[in-house]
Amino acid sequence: MTFSVPDYFGGFKCLAGGCPESCCLSGWEIPIDPDTYSFYLSRVDDISENTLQNSDGERVFLLDGSRCRYLDGSGLCRLYSETGRQCEICEKYPRFYEEFDGFSEAGLSLSCVEAARLVLERDGFPYNDISHKTGDPLLEFLLSARSAAMKMILECNFADDAAEKLCGYADGLQQLIDYDRLDLLGEVEAFSPDILTPERDLAFRKTILEKTEPLSPKWFEALRLLPENSGSEKERKNYLLYLVYRRFLKAINTEDIFSECLYIALLYRLCRTLGKNFRASASMISKEIEHCPENVEALLASLSG
Repeated sequence: MTFSVPDYFGGFKCLAGGCPESCCLSGWEIPIDPDTYSFYLSRVDDISENTLQNSDGERVFLLDGSRCRYLDGSGLCRLYSETGRQCEICEKYPRFYEEFDGFSEAGLSLSCVEAARLVLERDGFPYNDISHKTGDPLLEFLLSARSAAMKMILECNFADDAAEKLCGYADGLQQLIDYDRLDLLGEVEAFSPDILTPERDLAFRKTILEKTEPLSPKWFEALRLLPENSGSEKERKNYLLYLVYRRFLKAINTEDIFSECLYIALLYRLCRTLGKNFRASASMISKEIEHCPENVEALLASLSG
């Protein structure tokens, strides 16, 4: 099976105790894989009292507020310091992995501030132009369309214009999928329709406030602030490319590429107007939305149909 990663993937190194926003302070419910939990039971005296079994039957770490109980005063994981081992999720983070027919991909989640720096400050184009013969016509169609979408973003002078064109391109792609004319991909043109409007932006924020669960009160506070434009063109384009890389192929499960691209564009526009620090806004969106499948599902549901 082919495995593909962006060129910044191997350059990630955890800041550990030097991280200004440790993932161990995120408030996430972190499941411990059974093998690692068994390992900890034989080596860590207080592991059973600092974990519990959640409603899904998984063993998870207990938190003090948003803080993992094993985060020590130096900003390091006491479990790792004592045993030299982390559970699978902690070891992999902030890396994410996706598997498709015949190939797999990986990337770095922007919820990690160091990963966000690597992704958003990157010069050049870090994503491989993947074209696979998978035996699945829709997947091959989406792969080719994703490459074309990324090329379109790079060729636009401004990321705002690229987000508009992405929606227009997706509208054309959706028609081909609906009418089973995947062979006409090369005839779809990228244009700028009147899809992204201030009214749609406000409706998207309203849906987040009403239909999603916040991880931190600061998230909803930020959503209620007056919009402020932020980010350099490099950061904006890199963020848009990141969202396309991470979300575009998800349409293989729903056959709804238009909703996926509208979701990408609205997240991008939200990040542009969420605060003065673009990178911090991208990390916050990732923490609050990307890492919660229920929140993503609620937002996509509001855009489909």
